[in-house]
Amino acid sequence: MTGRTSHPVRRAAWQLLAPAIIAALTAGIELAGRSVARSSLIKTIVGADVSPTTLMLSVAALAVVSVAGLALSRRLTTTHVVAVMLVCAFPAGMAAQLRLGARLQSDGFYYFAHLRSLWFDGDQDLTNDYRLLGMGDKVHLFTPTVTGAAQSAWTIGPAIVWSPFFAVGDRVASMLHASGRDVAVDGTSYPYRQSVCVAGLCWGLTGLFFCYLLAARFTARSWAAFAMVLVATGSFLIWYLVKEPTMTHAPSMAAVAVFTWAWASTRGARPRWQWAALGLLAGFMSTIRWQNAIFALLPAIEWMTALIPPVSARTRRELLDHAANGVLFTVAAVVGFVPQMLVWKAIYGHLLAVSPIGPQIRWWDPHVADVLWSARNGLFATSPVLYVGALGLLLCWRRDRLFTGAALATFGAMVYFNASIQDWWGSAAFGGRRFDGTLPLLVVGTAVAAESAAAFVARAPQVAVALAGMALVIWNLTFMGAALDGFVRIGEPIGFTPLASRQAGAIVRIVGHPFSWPANLWFAWRTGLAPSDYDLVWGLRFLADPAQPYGRVDLGPTDAMWLGDGWHDPERLPDGPTFRWARESSTLRLVLDHPATLRVQIRARAFSWPSAPSQHLRLSVNGQAQEPMEVPADWAVLERVVPAAAWRTGANAVVLTFDRATRPSDVGQGSDTRPLAAAVDYVRIVVEGS
Repeated sequence: MTGRTSHPVRRAAWQLLAPAIIAALTAGIELAGRSVARSSLIKTIVGADVSPTTLMLSVAALAVVSVAGLALSRRLTTTHVVAVMLVCAFPAGMAAQLRLGARLQSDGFYYFAHLRSLWFDGDQDLTNDYRLLGMGDKVHLFTPTVTGAAQSAWTIGPAIVWSPFFAVGDRVASMLHASGRDVAVDGTSYPYRQSVCVAGLCWGLTGLFFCYLLAARFTARSWAAFAMVLVATGSFLIWYLVKEPTMTHAPSMAAVAVFTWAWASTRGARPRWQWAALGLLAGFMSTIRWQNAIFALLPAIEWMTALIPPVSARTRRELLDHAANGVLFTVAAVVGFVPQMLVWKAIYGHLLAVSPIGPQIRWWDPHVADVLWSARNGLFATSPVLYVGALGLLLCWRRDRLFTGAALATFGAMVYFNASIQDWWGSAAFGGRRFDGTLPLLVVGTAVAAESAAAFVARAPQVAVALAGMALVIWNLTFMGAALDGFVRIGEPIGFTPLASRQAGAIVRIVGHPFSWPANLWFAWRTGLAPSDYDLVWGLRFLADPAQPYGRVDLGPTDAMWLGDGWHDPERLPDGPTFRWARESSTLRLVLDHPATLRVQIRARAFSWPSAPSQHLRLSVNGQAQEPMEVPADWAVLERVVPAAAWRTGANAVVLTFDRATRPSDVGQGSDTRPLAAAVDYVRIVVEGS
């Protein structure tokens, strides 16, 4: 399906607005960072102090003048405008990297080690590379493999796509070293490290162009361009373009974008060489990130649907040709994956290997709802613009059923895979970074959704007006609530920021995180907790990770989400640990991923005085009382094994009931008038037998 031609007036308006949009984006990036991390490669080469701010504003001005001029002369199509925007975004992105302190960091070191080792040592024993890059303290990396090499769970693909930029960094480092500058030429100095930052930005922008080309096959080009800009700046991607560009996410997205565009562009009458080319792309993009192999489902589903007509209606030659296409694609994909297989052979002695230091894949325990909607880096919760893209994919069904079916199946497979990874939240990530390969599909969905929404509003403008009016009504009602609570003093001024924060808090307490729907609503119905509890409590639930069959609530300043009634303010022991005094009956809630037989451990001491009677604790879980335990006057850990039948998925009411609560002032222990039963340091649960 080809993109539809937009109205000339709308097209001209878009061409005029495009440079203004890119100027606003570059200015926004400029405001995002205020400190220059280190001197730039540009400054080193030209010997001038080039201000990143000046560079960005100059590029934006150039974009406005050149693109607007060409647009007015009718020499640019929308595609040309997009290309110029992305070219202008490249130096602006470099300046943003400088402002935000982008550098080789995090997992980037491990991919960089592959590149340095190939370039300087001609091997894949990363032992010396890890040490040169400052990772000598990571002992697990140096456990020798069967070939005597260091461990690696990271792919070779990034090293391949970074290599042209690394070559430039090598040349710059050599020039500076020859001129007497203190710049190492062993692959570890600043020019080498920053070269891969530039590579990440370059490949990311290239990928965005192919995202645009892909979306333009399903919508007007103006909407495809709009969706590209919206997804690029409204999702986690921008972080991995300008803040952490040495992660693999930008080149990974680019590789999948090229592959998906090539697949969509050649459907229907694909000659054999194109099947082979697609296979090579599929294999190579999998060397950048393993899970990119999932996108081979796109041509695989196309290939299988071609078999739906009865076999009897096909000639033997047609069936053989069709089978040959599938075999050729598969063989080519293996060939494209050969670089990774050779690395495995060098490190682990086999062409196919699984590193023992990589995260576990738990196919039997996927966290599907969490990976999409959790406030802990859930895809939609942290990048709500992608919610629009996912819904837009559903709208594609009426335009192209094969594309929609294949895209939804592939997206679903990626969700299941990412949900099955041990650290499904992506560890110390910004947003749902592991979904980088889905962005080209979501750009298509965003373009379709935006175009459909615009058409709907044009047909029913009263709906948009009604929604705007409803938002104003909600504003007024929450304003009234703040006044009734005494937060706003009638007749006195109040700043917008505290008022808006209070109003937003009131809404969230009722409906929860709006971009965690429907997961938080289902959570509230199933557990009896508020939808807003889903954001924090459910994301930190106990027993969710099989590798951590335990959980602990430390009584102190950060325990409010776990506590119910019956607790006094937190205090701190002289040696550091915090605790709270409990009343005669004190409640806390433990949120579990699933029931299990648990050993409950409570570190506590009774409030005591000379001749004080003994104190006992009766533990109750969801109304099921356990045998009482004596609470000594000195700190001790009290234990009870509570059977699985007493627990339930979600929130569990745990009540600590004591024999008595006494006021210190009543027994000559000072002037404290609070009723004190016992001091509690922590409550810990452990799966019995683990």
